[in-house]
Amino acid sequence: METEPAIDAAPAHVEPPRPPVVVALLNQKGGVGKTTSTVNLGAALARFGRRVLLVDLDPQSNLSLHFGVEATPEQRSIRDLLLDPGCTLDDVVQQARPGLDFVPAVTELALVEGELAQMDGMQGILRGKLEAAAGRYDVVLLDCPPSLGVLSVNALTAADEVFVPMQAHYLPLRGLEKLLQTVHLVAQGLNPSIRVSGILLCMHDRSSGHGRAVIGEIESQFEQFRGSDVPWAGATVLRPPVRRNIKLAEAPSFGQTIFDYAPRCPGAADYRELARGLLERWGHVTDVFEGAPRTRAKAARRTARAPKAKVAKPKRVAKTKRATTPKRAGKPKRVGKAAKKTVASKATRAPARAKSPARAKSTARAKSTKVAKPRKRAAARPSSRAALRPAARRGGMRSGGLSL
Repeated sequence: METEPAIDAAPAHVEPPRPPVVVALLNQKGGVGKTTSTVNLGAALARFGRRVLLVDLDPQSNLSLHFGVEATPEQRSIRDLLLDPGCTLDDVVQQARPGLDFVPAVTELALVEGELAQMDGMQGILRGKLEAAAGRYDVVLLDCPPSLGVLSVNALTAADEVFVPMQAHYLPLRGLEKLLQTVHLVAQGLNPSIRVSGILLCMHDRSSGHGRAVIGEIESQFEQFRGSDVPWAGATVLRPPVRRNIKLAEAPSFGQTIFDYAPRCPGAADYRELARGLLERWGHVTDVFEGAPRTRAKAARRTARAPKAKVAKPKRVAKTKRATTPKRAGKPKRVGKAAKKTVASKATRAPARAKSPARAKSTARAKSTKVAKPRKRAAARPSSRAALRPAARRGGMRSGGLSL
């Protein structure tokens, strides 16, 4: 009998790798905390167990310095990834920490915009390169340059969300309007799914009344666009704001993130809670934070634990007083040399004769009856000078016009 050919089993359905959440941290103003937020937010996400990739698109290449890596011209960087069609993501990725990788930048990246302008589809090159990150990373953070040029447009084309790091001041608030206009233009043609998720406040001073007024102005402006068809319709001010903290400025000089350098400082606490809120919004679990002094899960277990019974400590027995010993007699005072001589002279002086009673009476009687005698005046003696004067001179005569 002929056997029927075996029927191949239907191939099991294989789900495509899950693409990562791509976030662009963008602000055309420099010095607002873009790189600091990219590094420390990525480090916090990695400590929550997420696989994170950081991409440095800033020619200043400060992101690499946060990890103690100084890019060299011979090293492959984001410039090669954008300009070389044969360069892949694996060729430029470096590991910073477990679960945290980054793509470095070099100073020559400032010349890339002119070269990209001559290429076809220049706005979507980065998006095509980041397709290889699907299944390998959970989150990709793009550190954008402080401008709205070709590199920033590449980041907006590849991103799902946009975070705007800024300070709660008036001038950054005015610059926010231009940034939203650029995002709106990208959403109309290059990336219709992009949206501005929120404002990330950096170097925040909670005691500043001006800062509170700017935050209120941002929230009221965003509230007017709720339900509209603009990319920032669901934007909010991300909580908590990152407080001003000198440790955040010191950490890059040691080539460390804030969680390596000062994990208990206010800056570390703010970025940790910020990352926790983002993961909860993205549907990720945030039970364990590696290196945290005390996570929520630990706190819950600690409060649920039954308190231990207190054991009474034995009372302390009063100590018996020691028998007091008589004080030692004090030493005689030292006598000075002058006092010694006086004492010696008194001791060697002959004792006075004792007076008889009769003599004592006569002495007392003489003292009581004694009358003071008047003093005798001495006779006037002519002075020798007057005696030697001539008679004419005694009469007061003038001689030679001189008064004698």
